[in-house]
Amino acid sequence: MKIHTGENIIDGIAVTVVRRKAKRVIIRVRPSGEVVLNVPPWRATLAQGADFLASKWEWVLRTRKRFESQSDSLRPKPREFTAMEIARLQTMLGELHSLWAVRVGEFGVEWKTRRMKTRWGVCNWVKRRITYSEMLADKPREVVEYIVAHEFTHFAIHGHGPRFHALMDARMPDWRERRKRLNGKLP
Repeated sequence: MKIHTGENIIDGIAVTVVRRKAKRVIIRVRPSGEVVLNVPPWRATLAQGADFLASKWEWVLRTRKRFESQSDSLRPKPREFTAMEIARLQTMLGELHSLWAVRVGEFGVEWKTRRMKTRWGVCNWVKRRITYSEMLADKPREVVEYIVAHEFTHFAIHGHGPRFHALMDARMPDWRERRKRLNGKLP
């Protein structure tokens, strides 16, 4: 199996190959049936990515088939928020964003909201911008504040290792409980 970056057709199935920073080669099969192969540029060659994909091809086919067999009614639909709910979230984020910018001394950080399916927030420390998920619109203030603090902490420490956790402990001692509440593990 030979692959290249971009779209590849393998056994009649579109496989998008991307070269993005990651620790390992990753295969994703989305509910739409789309297959994405991420081959980290400094950790693996395209040939190694192709070998990995070939070794997991049966899994890819089973996963696509499972998604196809699920009826649309079984797939969870993301909640649609009203303009008023989004406006309330943006007001709250404006307050919390300003508060945390002063608290941690990170000024000139832009922010915005957008619809995101898999993340609560994203920090781009190069562009000095934080993007918050509109899915926070129905979350309580203390949980939204946890996301704001988490994203601001990424300006100091980019990853999620022990140093990041230690700084989060210093900035927000109860952040683990707030995270559990956000992810539905606590009431």
